[in-house]
Amino acid sequence: LKAESSNNTNANNSNVPIASVGDALTTVDGRPPLSPKLVMKQQQQLVKKRPEIPPFYRPKVVVEQTQDGDNPQNPPPSPPKRRINSSFTEDQTWDGIYMANREGGGGVSGCGGDEISKITAHEYDTIATDGAASAATPGQQSQQPQQQQPCIAIRARELFQELGVFPSALDSVEGLPPNLPTILYQYERNESTYHKEKDDMRLVPMERFERITKELCNFPTFFHKPLYDRILLLWERHITSQKIKLPPLPMVTFGMFHYFWDTEMAPYDKDERFFRLIKQPTQEYITRDDFFPYIKELLSDHPGLEFLSDHAEFQDKYAVTVITRIFYSVNLCHSGRITVRQVRKSDLLSVFQQVDEEEDINKVTKYFSYEHFYVLYCRFWELDHDRDYKITREDLLKYGEHSLSHMIVDRIFDAAPRPFESVDENGNVVKPSRDYLTYEDFIFFMLSEEDKANEYSARYWFSCVDVDGDDKLNNMEMRSFYAVQLHRMQCMGHEVVPFEDMLCQMMDMIKPANSDYLVVEDFLQDHCSQVAGALYDALFNVNKYVMFEQRDPFLERQKREDEFDTDWDRFACIDYNRLAMEEEQREEEAMEVDWVTMDEEEEDADEYNALGLSGSSEAPF
Repeated sequence: LKAESSNNTNANNSNVPIASVGDALTTVDGRPPLSPKLVMKQQQQLVKKRPEIPPFYRPKVVVEQTQDGDNPQNPPPSPPKRRINSSFTEDQTWDGIYMANREGGGGVSGCGGDEISKITAHEYDTIATDGAASAATPGQQSQQPQQQQPCIAIRARELFQELGVFPSALDSVEGLPPNLPTILYQYERNESTYHKEKDDMRLVPMERFERITKELCNFPTFFHKPLYDRILLLWERHITSQKIKLPPLPMVTFGMFHYFWDTEMAPYDKDERFFRLIKQPTQEYITRDDFFPYIKELLSDHPGLEFLSDHAEFQDKYAVTVITRIFYSVNLCHSGRITVRQVRKSDLLSVFQQVDEEEDINKVTKYFSYEHFYVLYCRFWELDHDRDYKITREDLLKYGEHSLSHMIVDRIFDAAPRPFESVDENGNVVKPSRDYLTYEDFIFFMLSEEDKANEYSARYWFSCVDVDGDDKLNNMEMRSFYAVQLHRMQCMGHEVVPFEDMLCQMMDMIKPANSDYLVVEDFLQDHCSQVAGALYDALFNVNKYVMFEQRDPFLERQKREDEFDTDWDRFACIDYNRLAMEEEQREEEAMEVDWVTMDEEEEDADEYNALGLSGSSEAPF
């Protein structure tokens, strides 16, 4: 049996309103507000289990026949159970193909079509949810009973009965269009493929769709509004393409959800479901604009971002930061387009699930941490003196206390990968300007500079130091970058390390395949995760190279044993604390200035009154 599939999809609604929640916080000098301390509840940590992929086919069991018939101690194997994709251990078809009989007689019972209303709660899909059945050896019975799960149709009907209403009870729902009763009457008279029974007309409003989104579709809770809109758009396309004489509905019915599951859920695994929901229906990739509706829903829904409710500018900057960080980690080819293969190789879906379940947004260090956004935006704001949201060469030279050489800064502007490309009115791809760095470009630069142990950072800096563009880093290129470093070390009074000694040390640590040159694959070896950055620092970052030469082994050991997963997490935590302390000092100084001003005004007022020049004895405040 095969699930019915359709390619008729429609675009996401990118104009998602942002709800305003919480109280407004004041900002200072154009900086975003600091993250408030949340009162966290004691929650048990989620135990991350590696998903167990079941086999596509069950192992064959050799059955020894006797003259009297089948051997009762070695029964014939049961018929194979349907699995749409190996990422699921339970049947993902709508009605379920194999259902357990309550009497245990081994019979097969369907649960689709007209028979679904006759199925009782005990008739469950026999696919084990924990994969224990598939792991059992042939001829042996599992000691633990299988955890049985009802088919999707039963679970969906139960939720629609709990959350939905019939057309006759729509008076209790507010904000409905006035012509809705007429539209529903046409559906009841037509009896289309997905609206044959009375329960198929049960409606669920958008505000009640969260449980269906989370429990049935396994999407994050804040996906419910974009998911609801997608179901409506797909149904409208369906009735248009099939030439069904029915108007589109403004609310999701049980029949419409049935159609959505058959076309967009049942044929695909979890990663592809996520991919197909995010992307535009007419495209085969995800662009940065596709993420905006979901990040805006996160901003209006997450308690850790409630304090940003009255700061629309910083909400937009936070959304841009999150999306850019997603493309930095997932889209390693820096094409600005995320494919389904890249989604499968990444942890994107699991991180979205984590931020949906975690109350403290700063604990989700991948993509969504507000503290990380604060560090990135404040660093950009400090360099952007003219406030045009553009970083020039002169601005970037000031980064990290002038730690970068002018040669690498020129290469960043000329050859560094840019995250996104723009499209003109005619649909032609326009290359980004190389005269300045945008905020998105600066995020790519800063993430690569502060954490050189990841794959994208290695590729980012390799493209900068590979001057001739032959995908090989030879001694001549490295010598030209290091000559600038030697001059800077001499001017700063540091001990000068000859180029040959530095190169010999780095080659011993990296162990390249060819001793005459380096390729980017040499930096991606397992033993080079913490070593590759040392060579890049030696070529263009004098401060970090001096720290590397003067490193303390005891501190390096502590760094490896601390709580941070990456160098970027460690840097962001330290820098956020620094920025927070500076912010508090500025506020204290401002308060002291206000008090001094008030005291001087009071003294002037007393002298003014003593001279009898005041016509009133009231206080100035």
